[in-house]
Amino acid sequence: MKLKKFAMFILAVLLLGACGSKADDKKEEAKPAATEEKTDKTEAVETNAEQRDGEEGSAEKEDDGSVLNPYIAEDLGADVEVIFTNKNPGLKHKFSDDVIIEIDEYQIVHVSNMNESSKTNFDDEGEGYVLTYKMTLDNKSKEDVYYAGGVSLLSDDGADYIIPRRHLVDRDQWLKDDDSEDVSQFSKGKSFTGMNAHSMTKAQFDKLSSPTLKIDALFLNNDTSKRLGEDAVFKLPFNDKGAEKAAASGEQYQDKMVTDNIADKEIFFEKTEINETKEIDGVKITLDGVQYANVTPTDGHAERFSNFGDSGLVAITLKTTIENGSDTPFDKYLIDRKLTIDENRGTMFNQGMLEPNYSGTFNPEDKDELLTVFLFRKDEFDIFKKFELQVGPLKDENAKALFKEKTVTFELPVKK
Repeated sequence: MKLKKFAMFILAVLLLGACGSKADDKKEEAKPAATEEKTDKTEAVETNAEQRDGEEGSAEKEDDGSVLNPYIAEDLGADVEVIFTNKNPGLKHKFSDDVIIEIDEYQIVHVSNMNESSKTNFDDEGEGYVLTYKMTLDNKSKEDVYYAGGVSLLSDDGADYIIPRRHLVDRDQWLKDDDSEDVSQFSKGKSFTGMNAHSMTKAQFDKLSSPTLKIDALFLNNDTSKRLGEDAVFKLPFNDKGAEKAAASGEQYQDKMVTDNIADKEIFFEKTEINETKEIDGVKITLDGVQYANVTPTDGHAERFSNFGDSGLVAITLKTTIENGSDTPFDKYLIDRKLTIDENRGTMFNQGMLEPNYSGTFNPEDKDELLTVFLFRKDEFDIFKKFELQVGPLKDENAKALFKEKTVTFELPVKK
């Protein structure tokens, strides 16, 4: 949550919120959201690039049972049995209009009777599972792109990171550009296909239905600070239950509750084609849509919500598009966003730690999407009747307000 300066805090209603990502393996407790009541003394913060371009498919009927990654048996000295194969998952992500990554196929195998030294891949157990996925990076752009190979696989409940085991794939089958001496470089105008793998213990596998695969954003000029797009986030169904879960999450705005498996969301009202635009001195701000959802924290994050009581949680996630038609740059992270409740009941600030990580500058002519999340206790949410989203003021990198501190306000649709 961004630093907010204001003279007076009054808890007009108990509006709780804020939970963090699982950075550095530390869990942050949920804390009350900052609220302020309107008085004379006070005034009531992944770009989210397209993360999915296609629908998840079910396991392809034409699957012939062949092993996608035969090298597993050789490397582990193990017996291998195919458990699940999806030959047409339909998972694509655009880093830009000309740079796309796609999961072409993935497979889970059970391994047993392995070499003693191979058991280290499975917490020293004598059996386990391996996920292998084949992916294609299509670079149709006019410049080389760079990818350092960063991936993570997160369990459904947000508790386990499934370790990548690139060594379980033959080096010749890695995702790489054979014409480049830099292993991170992928040449312009070319397409590349390769595989990666993750190992799982039996206990880990038994509780997985649709884990989340995250592939790091690309970068330009061999400079990690020059990101190209946002991380690719895919749900990988392991069974029919997982396919249903993945399909549901694919329709949800991709806030961190979804992408980091912080909570399960069940949408009970949405309007995704609002498309209302207002302007601040040439900066166009469009409210694209809104989703209201009941929220259930996953097991791996439940403790962070311990201050919310037993009534349940409701989240409002809003998607906005901002286009800088002015000559003035402004900071992405420091865009103020807050919610006015029932005109004078109180004001709530957005929960930045449930949103994608926004950083950098909105330069003139830049256009990007932003997600904004507000979190409520359900018993208190149910008494509210009206919500107004205020965006602004916009600020420079030093948090100085720009454009004469102007703001825009949108009234949100609510379920009647």
